[in-house]
Amino acid sequence: MIYIINNNKSLGVLTQDHQTKEITFKYNDGITNEEYIHGLTKEVNTSFYLFPVFENMLPEHDQKKLLVSQNDITNDIDILAYLDNIHGSFEFYTDETIKQFEPEEWETFNFNEKAKEILNNDYEFPNILSDYTLDIDPSTLYPTELANSRVIGLSGYQYKFSVLLDDKTKTITHDSSKSSNYFMKPYSKYYSTFMPRDKARSYIPYLLINEHLFMTIARDFGFDVPYSAIIKHGVDYHYIIKRYDRYKHSKIDHTEILTLMNKESEQKYKVSMQDVFEAAQEYLDNDEQLKLLKFIIFSIVIAHGDLHAKNLSLINSSNDQKDEKKQVSPFYDISTTKIYKDTKTNDIGLKVLNKTFKINREFLLKFADLLNIDREIVKEYINEICSKFKDTFLNYVDTLPSEIKGLPFHKSAYSQNPFEVILKNYYEGRIKYINEYLLDKDTILEEEEDDFWD
Repeated sequence: MIYIINNNKSLGVLTQDHQTKEITFKYNDGITNEEYIHGLTKEVNTSFYLFPVFENMLPEHDQKKLLVSQNDITNDIDILAYLDNIHGSFEFYTDETIKQFEPEEWETFNFNEKAKEILNNDYEFPNILSDYTLDIDPSTLYPTELANSRVIGLSGYQYKFSVLLDDKTKTITHDSSKSSNYFMKPYSKYYSTFMPRDKARSYIPYLLINEHLFMTIARDFGFDVPYSAIIKHGVDYHYIIKRYDRYKHSKIDHTEILTLMNKESEQKYKVSMQDVFEAAQEYLDNDEQLKLLKFIIFSIVIAHGDLHAKNLSLINSSNDQKDEKKQVSPFYDISTTKIYKDTKTNDIGLKVLNKTFKINREFLLKFADLLNIDREIVKEYINEICSKFKDTFLNYVDTLPSEIKGLPFHKSAYSQNPFEVILKNYYEGRIKYINEYLLDKDTILEEEEDDFWD
């Protein structure tokens, strides 16, 4: 039996029948329809699968198996009680731990009014925590059980856990019993190690440098993203990211768009970008819809080939339970997949019309038509993002310290390049793509003329 707490209030109980495996969620007496959880619209809800609103909070793949084995979990619901990075204001308790639950006094706040303080993203790139000490047990950083073969996307295979970042003592620690405003994604020793004879193994080095780089680029392109940083440990770098669903001791709810579609994790690549956008449109005003569309275009330009329906969320405009307004959440899990052999095909994770790569300008304009968005706005976004990417990307590479630029990136058993070369080759490939598929000929001619006179 799992007790469900949301927004500081006990809403109901989740149970699973030992024989039939049927899962039931029943609301407590006195809970009104306005307080119902998304997708759980009846007083008593039943399913033979964990409801999407909860299932999408679980870690995926081997991370889920690890959590199950570590805690001897034998059903589909008890895993919720062992999560230490739960969305928004949800909390999960067992028969034993519910005795410890006491509603806290939270400050009611509007997200946009506190966004600058919450995101705290005015760091200077690259934000390398070289003066911090990492005081986390190696078994937590590098669980030996998390070693899979080839990956489909990047984010679902990234292991993460909550950490405490102490700016006074300059330490980073882990204590799952304490509330935390930060997550750590440690690098994977398995995927970062090049093994030319192991054909089943994916090679994905420097993924967290990759993410810190593109999260920063997204920030500088005007998108809301939270604070992030990297810290060296051994041959690679770990990644720290700030939660955006916390303000001081208060919490605010956000919901992945896949959950809004009432679909489970395994469906995150199987819906289309049109499905995702139309599901979001139901909750967003025009400005927020344009913000989401602009991010989709940005993602295509950088080849964010892992952008799927769990990587996009809507956040409540405030943590006042009576305020049902939503907006696009700050963006997260942003990286390019083009530099890795096993994930380099796609320019985006979900189909735009019927394509995930070589998406051209006309496709994006037709996509806008389907969403009832003015084509001229889309043209403006394409030109703006492409131009800014062309003009600024190499500046980020040049800003990296020589220690990162020189990291070895293996191409084969007999060939490797410095990471700097990989990033510059990626840039050349994206410029070719932008010129061939995204910019109209007049724009390209104007740029060439400007370059000539410069």
